Amino acid sequence: MKVSSSSNTQVLNLITQNKSQTDIMLEKINATKELSGKDGANLVVSDTLASQIASLSQGVQNANETIGMYQIADASVQAIQSGTDKLNDLSVRYNSATLGSDQKAILEKQFNEISSSMQDIVAQTTYNGQNLLSGNSGLSVSGVSDLTIKDQEGIANFRENLSSLSSTISSQLNSASSSITTSLTAMTNLSSANAQISEKPLDQKIAEINSDQIKLSSSVLTQIHQNSMMQQNISALLV
Repeated sequence: MKVSSSSNTQVLNLITQNKSQTDIMLEKINATKELSGKDGANLVVSDTLASQIASLSQGVQNANETIGMYQIADASVQAIQSGTDKLNDLSVRYNSATLGSDQKAILEKQFNEISSSMQDIVAQTTYNGQNLLSGNSGLSVSGVSDLTIKDQEGIANFRENLSSLSSTISSQLNSASSSITTSLTAMTNLSSANAQISEKPLDQKIAEINSDQIKLSSSVLTQIHQNSMMQQNISALLV
């Protein structure tokens, strides 16, 4: 005697549905590009958003490079400013009428040594093989070798130029930091928009398939048990 029931049909429907979903999922995995739309419109939008995100990401990387470059320049300029303050102190002491020639010679020697060290800083301040304070990067420290202990006005002018250069560097650092903040905000918004267009991640989809497989197995086992009980009951009635 053949046993049939509505639960059997439900199991068959569940099996068919699960197989269909699995086949579709495997096709999408092979395609490696999944979108919720039924045509290419969402694909175009998603690709555009991804391109914008990539461009912004590169912009953030470039801004970080800029920050690194200006931080190096800033440290060197601060060191040169410190040296300039010492040169100014030596010049003030040198130009005192109370000093003798020997004392002035000692001060001049110290002045020249500090000036030489400052010139070394200018020459050795590089980033990616390029000198930062030569003017090629928009920054320039010149005239160190022209400073003399007798010329306080020249030292004052040099210090003023350094202060202006330091302000320029600070402005560039702030601009780069602001650019990074703006880009990261835009990337977050674009990523959110792209996530709404794109379908669920593959790992989530696969987890759903596994869950469906578990449900299917449970249903099949339940149905087998029910069929077995029905057959036993029918057999008992036919005795």
